[in-house]
Amino acid sequence: MKQTRILFAGESAAIATTHIKGMDSFTHYSYGEASRYILPKLREQGIEIDYLPCHDVMAKFPLTMEELEPYDCVVTSDLGSNSLLFHPEVLRSHTKPNRLALLRDYVKAGGGFLMIGGYMSFAGVENKARFHDTELEEALPVEVLAHDDRVELPQGFCARAVDPQHPILNGLPEVFPTMLFYNKTLVKPGAQTLLINQDDGRSDPILAVWQYGEGRSAAFTPDCAPHGAPPEFLNWEYYGEFFARIIRWTAGQL
Repeated sequence: MKQTRILFAGESAAIATTHIKGMDSFTHYSYGEASRYILPKLREQGIEIDYLPCHDVMAKFPLTMEELEPYDCVVTSDLGSNSLLFHPEVLRSHTKPNRLALLRDYVKAGGGFLMIGGYMSFAGVENKARFHDTELEEALPVEVLAHDDRVELPQGFCARAVDPQHPILNGLPEVFPTMLFYNKTLVKPGAQTLLINQDDGRSDPILAVWQYGEGRSAAFTPDCAPHGAPPEFLNWEYYGEFFARIIRWTAGQL
């Protein structure tokens, strides 16, 4: 099998915690990479990964098609549109390429793209991810809402296969382990829905894919890390294989 190389951007956070004790308070800071759940599992599946945590995206995410060409697929997860739009030089009033348009053109020319859900994916919490009506939305198989799109299901839900014979799902269980969250989206005409949430009478897309120009893209609307992905999903024996299959499908290798 051909070696699959991807650029994975997102799934990290700097965290400030303030302790208030009567008249006094203090703040401490920490840093975490939720990518630690998915990246090792992808590497076990033979995926070669270049990783950009969220704080590196503004300065280091590719600006040209030539920089993207070595990658079979680009994956973003819990990374809002502003981090891609604002290169540090733009904040100093210098022009730089629009990387949302660049990603769209990369897919159209034959690249693969996967967006994984989270509070800074699709529309996101309080619509702060804000991918609605952007160039990158054009390449996605789903329409992004123009408002907070979180579907919080603390009781849990199970995604169910619509097309279990699709190469991404063939041989996997038709009912997935429990998850707690996803971003609500609308499947575009011409796109294919592979997984849905049928619990509580819903039929929202959980995994949608399509061909865009010469390339392919996919939208997995739940999370790949806590809180939306609980231990039942993270420890699922097919967790890494499932995401590797999506990546290889978008790369035209499956």
